[in-house]
Amino acid sequence: MKICFITEHFPPHIGGVEIVFAEYAKRLAQRGHQVRVVTSNSGGIIGVKNEGGFETHYLDCKSFFGHPLIPQDEANRHAAWADIIHTTTYTAAMPALKAAKKFKKPCILMVHEILEKKWFQVEKNPLKALGFLFFEWFVVKKDYTFWQVISQATKKDLLKYNVPEKKIQLIYHGIDYSLWNPQVQEKSLTKLFDLEDACKIFLYNGRPGQTKGIFLLLEAIKKIRNDLPENFKFGFILSQKPVAGKKRFEKLVSEYGLENLVRAAAIPAYLDLPPYRKNAFAFIVPSLTEGFGFSAAETCTLGVPIISSNAGSLPEVVSGKVLFFENGNVDDLAEKILLATKNQFDTIPQKKFDWEEAINKAEAIYKELA
Repeated sequence: MKICFITEHFPPHIGGVEIVFAEYAKRLAQRGHQVRVVTSNSGGIIGVKNEGGFETHYLDCKSFFGHPLIPQDEANRHAAWADIIHTTTYTAAMPALKAAKKFKKPCILMVHEILEKKWFQVEKNPLKALGFLFFEWFVVKKDYTFWQVISQATKKDLLKYNVPEKKIQLIYHGIDYSLWNPQVQEKSLTKLFDLEDACKIFLYNGRPGQTKGIFLLLEAIKKIRNDLPENFKFGFILSQKPVAGKKRFEKLVSEYGLENLVRAAAIPAYLDLPPYRKNAFAFIVPSLTEGFGFSAAETCTLGVPIISSNAGSLPEVVSGKVLFFENGNVDDLAEKILLATKNQFDTIPQKKFDWEEAINKAEAIYKELA
């Protein structure tokens, strides 16, 4: 079978969606399928790369509100070759679907999360929020052959757009347990953040973006800074983008006077993330929205305690030693951090997310549609 993935981003660009499509492409190629990935040059590459048993076509793309626009002629060229087209929200979906219609090919939309009215929480400008809401509705409501969701929470939100439930398939993502497991050898966070060895570190790892709740976490730290037991610190392993979010983070740390409690470092190589997260006293996931929650699910496999919001899919994927706080509630987050310093966590049985199971379900859909 010839499978074409049309997506905005792909490794070496860093992100959860990139991990997903890389796993799909690699594992489907291993099963004997012909696989092409059509993507932007957001990872700094232009041209064709043959690696992992599949082709990746990195295109020079224009941008729409920070999202790459896949050229329609390129989408058409690869759709003509393919048996199945698998795309994703947001800007990749339109050229993918148009190409699929042109050549009468099945088109599957992978929906990571639906923000709907939550756009007004994550975007301060109400006109922009309304524009994003309309664009999301416009993309998601199109006539795809199938909609793939990655959590029950995403499915629930998608149904609000009156998408036919019989055409929605839930396929959880997987975790690479060769990387994420309790046997991971720790790397010192105190050295990474230039702190004393005796420090116990609450760790955040991800984008400094509004939806990730990072600014909510800073407010909570500000609230409890005088109540924290000695030697507890907060470490932030941050990506450099969005640049505006990174600058806002640095500004708030200074404004709140948190320099003594908060340290930040750039994201190291992906393979170094498990050892660093394993060394955390607890891992904090303050997300306002979450379609799957890779960082939370991955860290749970290490046996590290989690403080998590109850947003989106997080209650579905988090397990082990856990404290949930009400989404967006600074006071509740602050309270849960103080409980964590006393090791007062709840316990949830371990959950497992298997890539082979995910690929089996996707492959079954491909075969049915083709």
